[in-house]
Amino acid sequence: MQSTPTASPSSRRRRRKSSHAAKSEKRRLQLPPWQVWAVLFGLGTIGTAITATALLLRLPAVPNCPSIFWPTASASMRLYCGQLAANKKTPEDLLEAIELVSSVPVDRGLRPTIDQHLEMWTQDLLDLAETSFQNGELVEAIDIARRVPTDTLPPQPRQTLERTIELRIESWKQVWTEAETIYEAIETHLKNRRWTEAFREATNLLEVDNQYWATTKYQEITQRVQQAREDTNKLANAQNLANRGDVDGVLEAIALAEQIGLESPAYPIAQDALEDYGRQLLDLADAALEARNLTEAISIARRVPASTQLKDEARDFVTLARARFLVWQPTVTNLENAIAQAQKLDIDSPLYNDAQQLIGRWQRAIDQVALLDRARNTARTGSVADLTAAIAQAELVSNSTPLYDEAQQEIARWRDRLETSEDRPILRKAQELAQQGDYQAAVAQARQIGGDRALHDEAQQWVYQWQSAIAEREDRPILNRAQQLANLGNLNDAIATAQQIPSSSPLYNDAQTAIAQWSGTARDRQLLDEAYDIAQGGSPEALEAAIRTANGISSYGGWRGEADGAIRDWSWQIVDLARDRATYDLFGAMSIAERVPSFSEAYPEAQRLIADWDAQLNPPPTPDVTPESNEPKLEEDRSFERQIPVRDFGRPLE
Repeated sequence: MQSTPTASPSSRRRRRKSSHAAKSEKRRLQLPPWQVWAVLFGLGTIGTAITATALLLRLPAVPNCPSIFWPTASASMRLYCGQLAANKKTPEDLLEAIELVSSVPVDRGLRPTIDQHLEMWTQDLLDLAETSFQNGELVEAIDIARRVPTDTLPPQPRQTLERTIELRIESWKQVWTEAETIYEAIETHLKNRRWTEAFREATNLLEVDNQYWATTKYQEITQRVQQAREDTNKLANAQNLANRGDVDGVLEAIALAEQIGLESPAYPIAQDALEDYGRQLLDLADAALEARNLTEAISIARRVPASTQLKDEARDFVTLARARFLVWQPTVTNLENAIAQAQKLDIDSPLYNDAQQLIGRWQRAIDQVALLDRARNTARTGSVADLTAAIAQAELVSNSTPLYDEAQQEIARWRDRLETSEDRPILRKAQELAQQGDYQAAVAQARQIGGDRALHDEAQQWVYQWQSAIAEREDRPILNRAQQLANLGNLNDAIATAQQIPSSSPLYNDAQTAIAQWSGTARDRQLLDEAYDIAQGGSPEALEAAIRTANGISSYGGWRGEADGAIRDWSWQIVDLARDRATYDLFGAMSIAERVPSFSEAYPEAQRLIADWDAQLNPPPTPDVTPESNEPKLEEDRSFERQIPVRDFGRPLE
């Protein structure tokens, strides 16, 4: 059996306190009866007043359009809700307003008002479509225009409205097509870098009957044209820097090209230029590597920026450059390490195929290292047989291996040693013949050494020396005899004698120089004789012709002194003839004096005489001198000058 729990002392105290409080509250609520009725009367009066005021001020309830059951709604209710919707000025709300009132019968009293609102709302729809068109939203404008309801109108107004809508849409399309055509032409000019034409074409957008094309698109395309022009100038400057061909110039070009943003019409050109500049850096790095400057090559490759799209290729270039560096000393170990280095390139690397070719070449070179080592060991004895064998072995080294150049160098060195061993006895034999005085035989012996042989240059030096000895012994007497004949004045015989020296003789050039000098001397003598013969005529014309002929004599032939003396005499003779003629004919004297050449001694005197004679023929005018009168001068009366105003000929007198 369950026992009832015993209340705790504290809970009993709380119950007693609560009971006492309830009794106190009850005592407070017990009021006298008259006071209760007074309170109730006051409350009733106030409630009556409030109720009456509410009834007096109560307004009719505003209809809730979304909750109206439209099949039973009145025309006024439809018009009211339609106005509310149309006031929102959106296509959907205007269409809703039109739909609400379109079903009102024509015999209702509100129908004229509804028709006015329908016309106004239809125009509002067309205005919204026009606004969309002007804002650049052609599709939305056409959609709004085609949604304008016309089926509720009578046939004639409906046809008129439909025709108006179609004409409006057709006009929009024509304007849009015109604008797009202009814009495409601008884009074509931009693509072909014809900035002036692009600017000129852009101004045609200002004439387009559309605010979007005439403002927004015009500003957009003109900014693009200006940006394209500036960016193209940057690219031109970049190209000039890159054309310098040095690393710093190319890097400066890259920095300029990187400034051209994605929105620029020149962006594709800039990207192509960046790739070209990156390729130019890699070419410079490769050139440094070919010059066996590994440090410079790696430094250049590491400076290729990511913007060139060649950063990965530059990284692989560094890897392959280190491998190529190892094979500059082609030992088996270096070749194996180079192969391992080149194998690090991924199959999608642009340098992968190059690396594979080098790997194959280096793998073949490993086998040929031993071949070249054997050839070197064979050539150490220096004998003709061993050198020949070593050359044959080294020629087996393939030109597709890095050992090829080294093998060719060894072959050239061994071939020189071999040819020297073979040709040295021939040259010694020639020297022995020359010591015996048989220079012709010595020359013939030395010429057996061909032009592609190691001792050819040395043999040719001996040949020239022996030929000079032959010339001194055989050709020098001929040249001396010719000189003697020339000294005696027998120039023709001297020339014929000197011409006996063959072109193979070391004295040939000396002989030809002497022949040219003697030929000139003979010619000068002939010219001087001709001048003397001409001067025999004694006339001014003959003397002038003689002077011209004598002046053609060279200054190195020995006859120039006599020619100058004759020219001096003949010039003064012309002056004397002019003086004689001047006694009776000044014009004729001047004509004769003018024949004195400017390079002659008598020329200044001839010019002085010409000036004097010209002054006699054309004396200056005599000034008209009026003798002064001895009569006293009377003072002039100038009072009239003060009376008559001075006239300014630039304007009439007032």
